[in-house]
Amino acid sequence: MPTLLEKIEADAAARLPLPPDRRPAQELARYKNFLKVESHRLKMLHRAGAGGREICRARAAVLDVLLRYIVDAITSGAGVEAKKAPPKFVLVAIGGYGRGELNPQSDVDFMFLHGGDTISTARGKAHPYLSALTNGLLYTLWDIGLKVGHSVRTVDDCVKVANSDMQSKTSLIEARLIAGTQEMFKRMEAVVLARCVRGCEAEYIEGRLADQEARRAKFGNSATMQEPNIKNGCGGLRDFQNLMWMSLFKYRTRPLDELAERGLISDAERKQLEAAYDFVVRVRNDLH
Repeated sequence: MPTLLEKIEADAAARLPLPPDRRPAQELARYKNFLKVESHRLKMLHRAGAGGREICRARAAVLDVLLRYIVDAITSGAGVEAKKAPPKFVLVAIGGYGRGELNPQSDVDFMFLHGGDTISTARGKAHPYLSALTNGLLYTLWDIGLKVGHSVRTVDDCVKVANSDMQSKTSLIEARLIAGTQEMFKRMEAVVLARCVRGCEAEYIEGRLADQEARRAKFGNSATMQEPNIKNGCGGLRDFQNLMWMSLFKYRTRPLDELAERGLISDAERKQLEAAYDFVVRVRNDLH
């Protein structure tokens, strides 16, 4: 029996390829219909009792395949012409989308990563290839009703923004490849780890603890409030995510399984944390 991801990919393969000589901007109805069908599928799974993280990961997968098909349509000749080989680029999911946890109606945050050769030094303008790619993707996503957050950066830009702002650093350590050159993405990951994580552990953890204190002062320092803020309140989503981010910086661990394997938490504690987080994510899905 096909998995949920296989069903999403099969539906995308049937619905998203464009006819010859058609551009994404001319096929908005096609993309809207795909999102409508897949959103309905996830809503039915949610109502049938599917876990919160399962739905969020599936929502991220839906956006992944949609973005890949749009990018493929743009780069395969939808107005992009160049005498030279096109410059390398990477489309990178960041933030919650990068984690693979995308609630219904949440913003879709991603980054165009390029090697610096996409900017003309003579005029300071972007390479026509990059302009066609960014404009073609962004306008299509906006026109089909998605809320999009985006940036265009080189690896050096990533380092600068990560070291200037804790939230940006957090967003980048959760980066995930969607489309493009894997080698460039791996280089970005390695450079961010070397220049933005190593040696910054104490400062980052201190900032995270301060953020937690500020959130609790604003949204309530009790896990038993009658109307809790499930994202920022005490015991909410951000508290769990803070735990994972600080663990990454201090121990270089990502999933809870790794914390349990290293004896930092017990297996029973891992199960409790996973169940609690999944429940709160499910509640947020229902609200969205």
